[in-house]
Order: sequence, then C-alpha cells, then structure tokens
Amino acid sequence: MALFLRNHELRGLMNLSEYIDAVEEGYREFGDGLGAAFPRENLWIQGDSSESQGGGHLPAGSKASFKFKGALLPGLGGAGLNAYTAGLPSGLETLFFLFDTSTGALAAVMEVLYFDWLKTAAVSALATRYLAPAGSEIIALFGAGRHARSQLHALTRAANIKRAQVYSRDAENRRAFCEKMTAELGIDIVPRDSPAAALSDADIIITITTSPEPVFAGVDLPDKPLHINAMGAHYPWVREIDEYTVANSRVFVDEMRQGWNEEGEIIMPLEAGAIDRNHVIGDLGALAAGKLDGRLAEWRVDTATSTRWTLFLSGGTGIEDVAVARRLYEKAVARGIGSEIQFNQPYEYEL
Repeated sequence: MALFLRNHELRGLMNLSEYIDAVEEGYREFGDGLGAAFPRENLWIQGDSSESQGGGHLPAGSKASFKFKGALLPGLGGAGLNAYTAGLPSGLETLFFLFDTSTGALAAVMEVLYFDWLKTAAVSALATRYLAPAGSEIIALFGAGRHARSQLHALTRAANIKRAQVYSRDAENRRAFCEKMTAELGIDIVPRDSPAAALSDADIIITITTSPEPVFAGVDLPDKPLHINAMGAHYPWVREIDEYTVANSRVFVDEMRQGWNEEGEIIMPLEAGAIDRNHVIGDLGALAAGKLDGRLAEWRVDTATSTRWTLFLSGGTGIEDVAVARRLYEKAVARGIGSEIQFNQPYEYEL
C-alpha cells in the first residue's frame, strides 16, 4: 500500500521551520557521504515554444521538456524520484515517488508544487544560516511572485530581518507585493524603483526571478560583507548574477555535480576563462556536515577573491526533495491523511 498525497493535503503538515530542519538533515546526510544524488536531467521535446505554456528558458528548437532528479538518503529511510513536464498544455505537472529504503516498497506518490514552494525557501534560509554575515538585518529581494513571498517568510527564520527592499519589473505588482508582505510579516517591506536602490545597505540579497540575464550590476553591490542567494535561473545559458559578482565572491552550490551541469552563473565565466573550477568552494552538503567553512571569521581581500561576499547558487536537488517528502509522509501517516493505493495485487504470468 502507498499513499497518494495531493497538494492541498500537504498544507499544514509542517511549518517552515520544520522544512528548514528537514532540508538540513538531508544535506547533512549527503555531506557525510551516506546518501547519493542523481542530478536533474532535462529531456527536450522538439517543436515551437509557446510563452503561454510556461516552458522556461528553452534551448532553440524545443517547445517543452521532461525532467527528473533523484536521491537516496537511507539514514532518513527514503529514496525518491521527482519527475515533471514543463511547457505543455497542462502546465507544470510534477510528481514525486518516495520509496522506503528499509523495505523497498513504494511509500508514497506526492504532488510536488506545494511542498516545492516551501522547500525552495527552506534551502535559501539554510544557506543564509551558514553564509550570511552575523547581524544581517536588510534584504534586497529581486522578484515579487509567490516564491518571493515564501523566501521572505523563510529568511525571517534564518536572520533577524528588519527591512526588505524589493525590486521587480512591474511597479504596480511590486507595490502590492510590499503592502501584502508588510502586513504578513510586520516588518518594513518597501518597493524600490531600480536594482541599485534595492541593493543599498543590503546584508542579504535574494534573486528569485525568471530573468535569463543578470538582475543587478555587481559594481552596485555595497562594499561590505554580504551574502547572495541566487534561486531562479538554472540552465547553462541563463544567469541572474553577473560575472563580476561571481568572480568576487566565495561561491557555493546546492550540489556540485548539478551545479556544474546547469548553473549559468559559473558555466559562462568558466567558458570565458574568468574563473576555474576551483572557484566554487563546495556545496550545501559539505556545509551542513561541517566539512567546509562558510562565513569566514576574518575578512580580507587576497589575490584570489574578495571574501567579503558569499554567493549561493541553487536550482533544487533530489536531496532536499527526499528529505522533505519523507517527513511529510510520516506526518501524513500519523494524521491519517492521503488516499491509499494498493500495489502488487495477485496475478499470474500467463499469456
């Protein structure tokens, strides 16, 4: 028997702090070498793309994609595969298949869009805990969609945030977003009319957009210790962060193989000869397992990079999917939520 869990049934099973804890536990197991991950694969469907169907940043000649990523976390008792389509008439159709590593049985089939919304924010919050300067209070937020909302909620659990400065391309949308978020969080969420204005005095910068090009100029960054979470773009030919910022930051990714497969922020400078592969310090698993220093105690400018800035690049991995899905499954079982699906019914091998 497996559980089928729909998006609306997942709401309320865990709060954001529990999502952050789950993500940290999963990455720690991976960083300790006890888990394994399969980086995202994109299989491109040929044809003419349609903006109305939201296919993302497609390569030339493609109209849509089928994607999958997976991980094994036996310490948490789970392994799973996230499989989804993008760019076709049904929109983003994404399902997660969770297996129990003690029995080998399929434990659950889960809709993903709701838990991915909170899981992505939890990853950003976790990276912030390891990499942001102590005493960070001001956020520069690029983006004003549903993911920007969950990012702000999660960041208030990772730092003592006093103000967020928001920039997005649509002035009316960002004004309405700031009003809504000020009411929800009880802190100052203010619209800014340019990227440079949003960056002013920022301690933490979050980019969560669909832009294929850098959303701010690195030369406009405050000349002080700060941290950047780039959470939007994750194809080799697109990037939210410019080369100047990458070259002058200590760079971390969510998972090393996947980062080098798909993060345009590091792939483009590598191909241009502006950085080498050693420029990426490590991944979130190594940080969670205590194998890497994140935020350095002393700040200096050395011959390699200006260490006053840290940059975290994330596209979402199977590690965090499995870690969150396993905890959600356990909560659902305890509360009697979900629909049972019976598998392995009696049959005969007969023609």
